[in-house]
Amino acid sequence: MKKHLLGVILILLGNICCINRVFPANRQSVTDMDTVFLQQMYDSVVRHVEYADRLTYTKHFLDEARKRQNAHYEATALFLLVRYYYSSEIDSMVYYMQQAIPLLYEQNRLEEMFRMKAWYAYVLVRAKSNKEALDSINSLKRLSVELDYPDGADMANQALADYYLSNNLDKEGLALYEEVLAGMVMRNAPLVKRVNIIRQLLNKSSDMNKKLEYLNMLKGYLDQCDAEGIEQLDDENPIYALKYIMNRSYAQAYISLGQYDMALTHIQRAEAIFKKYKMGNRVLEVKTLYAHFYKHTGDYDKAIALYDELYEHYKQANFMSSCIDLLANKAGLLMEAKRYQDAAVTYRQYALLNDSLSSTKYYKELADMRTQHNVDKLELANKQMEMEALKGRTQLLYLWIGVGALVLLCCLLIFLVHLHRRHGAQLKKAKEKAEESDQLKSAFLANMNHEIRTPLNAIVGFSQVLIDEEDPEMRRQFAGIIQNNNDLLQRLISDVLDISKIESNTISLSYEEHDLPALMDEIYNVIHMRMPEDVELQLAECPPCVLYTDRNRLTQVLTNLLTNAIKHTEEGYIRFGYNLTDSEVCFFVQDTGEGIPQEQLDHIFSRFVQLDDWSKGVGLGLAICKGLLEKMGGTISVTSKVGEGSVFYVKLQRK
Repeated sequence: MKKHLLGVILILLGNICCINRVFPANRQSVTDMDTVFLQQMYDSVVRHVEYADRLTYTKHFLDEARKRQNAHYEATALFLLVRYYYSSEIDSMVYYMQQAIPLLYEQNRLEEMFRMKAWYAYVLVRAKSNKEALDSINSLKRLSVELDYPDGADMANQALADYYLSNNLDKEGLALYEEVLAGMVMRNAPLVKRVNIIRQLLNKSSDMNKKLEYLNMLKGYLDQCDAEGIEQLDDENPIYALKYIMNRSYAQAYISLGQYDMALTHIQRAEAIFKKYKMGNRVLEVKTLYAHFYKHTGDYDKAIALYDELYEHYKQANFMSSCIDLLANKAGLLMEAKRYQDAAVTYRQYALLNDSLSSTKYYKELADMRTQHNVDKLELANKQMEMEALKGRTQLLYLWIGVGALVLLCCLLIFLVHLHRRHGAQLKKAKEKAEESDQLKSAFLANMNHEIRTPLNAIVGFSQVLIDEEDPEMRRQFAGIIQNNNDLLQRLISDVLDISKIESNTISLSYEEHDLPALMDEIYNVIHMRMPEDVELQLAECPPCVLYTDRNRLTQVLTNLLTNAIKHTEEGYIRFGYNLTDSEVCFFVQDTGEGIPQEQLDHIFSRFVQLDDWSKGVGLGLAICKGLLEKMGGTISVTSKVGEGSVFYVKLQRK
């Protein structure tokens, strides 16, 4: 058989290779041939390969499917491997199941996917892993609801029924099986599924009348198949095999009920099916049925002869447990036949074999214990090594933690030293600034003393001279000098008061809407009267604008800037005006005077500061301008070049 199948596989492979060489561009034809080849391999594995060779052929089937990149048959091969390992090696079963489930899910093959998951639950039940089994069953139920697959719920309930029976909850288990069967009947589920449930009920139920009820239901389904010409429900359930199982089960039930004529009829029917379809693997079942029948009907000689045949077979197959059971049954049968000497010999044979098997089991268990002891020693040694390694890693971890803490401490110390130094530098800078401010204020007061005394002396001195002077022209000149010094003194006092209000944050502003062109004309008229002969005052074109501002303070700022420009411009022009943007009014005062040194631009708006060789007076005008503009929400800036002049810019928000 092996050589025949291998030959078929090689021929199919050769045919596909030839097609590929002759028609390299016809990939569809090659794909079709691959499918045919894989289908034939599947049929061979399922229907013709002996069980002993099935694993080898199934793995070869999987390799061929993967080589041909056929996901459908790859999933099928994995399913067959899971089914093969289902009753033997759970680890291998899980290994292939993990590969199969994603493929089956992608291909929407829910039937096979749920069957595998149910098998896994059965395995857990057999292993008495009750918690894991229940978790697996509940997971299967949830998945069936999620995918809207009622058959999946049936599989989960069957696994749960098996769980009940495994935990001696026979009533609950059988009731759940019957509930599943009733649901299948209502949904008109496929016959193969109903038949499988009936087989489970036959295997699990101990009530013979119930068994007959299940068998009659099974017979009705099989008669329906005969009427419809159905010979096979699926790959695993040909109708003749189910009929054999039905007659065998009928025979067992009738023997238990003492209806021996009916029992013999069904044994003979089962034997006829066995012979017709050459079911060689069922020969021992048939002989066991006959032996059981002869024992209950009192035909001891035939029963004993069959026990001897079965004993030799089990002995050759090295099924010692079955041999011991047969010897015990044979000895009891000999006692019933009153063949006491033969019974004694059989009991002795039973005792020796049982002792031998017990001894073998004992030594096997002892060897297992020794092996387990060695394994435990190795595991203990491994755990000790792991503990030592863990201890070493822990010590290393503590070392790194200590190093990290030390580094962190060093960084903290460095940071604290840095903070201390920076704080010291800030204190030193603040001290220097305070000293500088004190010096500036002292210089300012000294300068103020001089600036105030000068106009006062002029006023007092010329007032006395004016009294004694009789010439009218001279009296007018002296009066003019007195008036000018009086104006200067008033401006000085006004500036001091303004800067004081700014410093104490008590200055008040009065906002109203004002027409800027009119305001600029007024300022022009006032300043024009003070202009030197060689300097021209220019007012730029003023676009219409109404500004919400403090008129007096804005006039004061612009007047201060223009007065400052007059002081430092000996010839040329002074030009002022404003430009508009969407959000701002930008005033400017431009002169062609001496200009401001670049290095002194940063200090020009500072309070109590006079720039060397440039400022005249006490140095309050620009500081007042800046202070007022800050209160008004504006800014002031300057650009200048020595020898060419300066431009002051004032920006206010349009509201």
